[in-house]
Amino acid sequence: MNQLICLNEIKNLKRERLLWLVLAVTVCFSVLALYNGARWAEVQSQVVAAAQQEQQQAISSARQGLAKRQALTKPVNWWDDVYDLRGQAFYLMVNYAVKPPLPSAAMAVGQSDVQPYFFRMLVSEKQAFINHYDFAHPLGLLLGKFDLAFFIIYILPVLLISMSYNALAGEKQTGQLRLLMLQGLSPMRLIFNQLCIRTSVVSLPLLLVCITGFFILSDNIGLLSVSVFTVLVLAYSLFWLALCAFVISYGKTPAYNAAVLIVTWLSLIIILPAVLNTLILTSDPAPSRIEYVDTLRDKSDEVDKSSSKALAQFFQDHPELAKPVDDAKPVDYATKKIAKITAIEAAMQPYDDAFQSVLAAQQDRAELLKMISPASLLQGALFDLSGNGLKRHQEFIDQVLAHHHALRAFYQQRIAEANSRDDFTPCAGCNARITLPDLSQVPEFSYREAPLDVSWGSIMLLLLFSFVLLFSARQRLTLMNSGQMLGEPA
Repeated sequence: MNQLICLNEIKNLKRERLLWLVLAVTVCFSVLALYNGARWAEVQSQVVAAAQQEQQQAISSARQGLAKRQALTKPVNWWDDVYDLRGQAFYLMVNYAVKPPLPSAAMAVGQSDVQPYFFRMLVSEKQAFINHYDFAHPLGLLLGKFDLAFFIIYILPVLLISMSYNALAGEKQTGQLRLLMLQGLSPMRLIFNQLCIRTSVVSLPLLLVCITGFFILSDNIGLLSVSVFTVLVLAYSLFWLALCAFVISYGKTPAYNAAVLIVTWLSLIIILPAVLNTLILTSDPAPSRIEYVDTLRDKSDEVDKSSSKALAQFFQDHPELAKPVDDAKPVDYATKKIAKITAIEAAMQPYDDAFQSVLAAQQDRAELLKMISPASLLQGALFDLSGNGLKRHQEFIDQVLAHHHALRAFYQQRIAEANSRDDFTPCAGCNARITLPDLSQVPEFSYREAPLDVSWGSIMLLLLFSFVLLFSARQRLTLMNSGQMLGEPA
């Protein structure tokens, strides 16, 4: 019987022009969305590769030019000398921290078009580079990118509604529903088969395009990522199928069903996430970024005015770098600069902690509130699966800060040793000795990828919402089967 119902539904759909329009929209838009996501991931990969190549080229060039620098007799400024620890630390170092895109990055652009994914490292206060962003047109950032996540979250439900809102209506209008019920066919069975066929018309071409595109555009994508993506799309489609069944179970006209479903789509996809976002930002407002910049400027001025105090605190924290008591030489410029950098970071730490605590509170509240929004559930799951979510970005920032600390420790130790050997001023009018002959000694950043974050909780919640709606629809359609709702208008 199920096979007969499905074949009959397919024959009916073939007569509808809407079927071919929906198919065309699904295929064209999914291809465009997949291309946009893959193109952005390719741009990121090219930038990351260029940064790594530039870093290796700098090491190779320095190795090849070492003999020429050793034979150099003309005066050279230390800030222009790639073989000087001070010049490398503060001005010339080519050292990048990069976050490569995942093979599944085409699934969702997420916040990767806003958040930085590479930093050029120098020995400076972390506030000088950690808030660095690429220049981009603000309108482009506001509109975002048309990616698969956008298509699935916003457009897929509309396509499903357009195919499903009038299910069961034809049978009621022609009187076939009463005859089918007299033969033992329940309305729930009929509508479930109809909606499954109509949902498949949209979801299966979408999945076919996406899965094929993933394996063509990404050589290293894993089966787990593709499988989880497929489950997410099917779970989201099942939710909208269940919602359509629930609305249709009231036995109203197709026009009424369409109006209710569109209003529900608008509420769940547009209004509810906007309300939740406003609630999160209102409950945990972030400190003013302008005030933060002003505070950073003030703290920098205070450290400049009390440089001796900052230097004393630096040597107290790093006694191994302090000069012997009987050494009358003045403290070198590089050590003073590192001491100032350390003092500025220490002075700004409470303000950095305030921003981080607000960010953590907002994220915790978002994780809690997204459970009432199917769109937010799917969005968070796709962002995490693509590697463009907030969690992976925060892990990257933590690793960047650790690398920044390692670079400063590397340079401050060697600068102090070089100064104690008089390498920077071997004689009056002489060039400084070569203090960094091999740039490969400088610590290099290596991003440590965390295991794939699969949002099983989001999948389970989507399935739970779907089963609740299907159960409610089944209860109402059971009443129809018993003849209590047959008198309602078709």
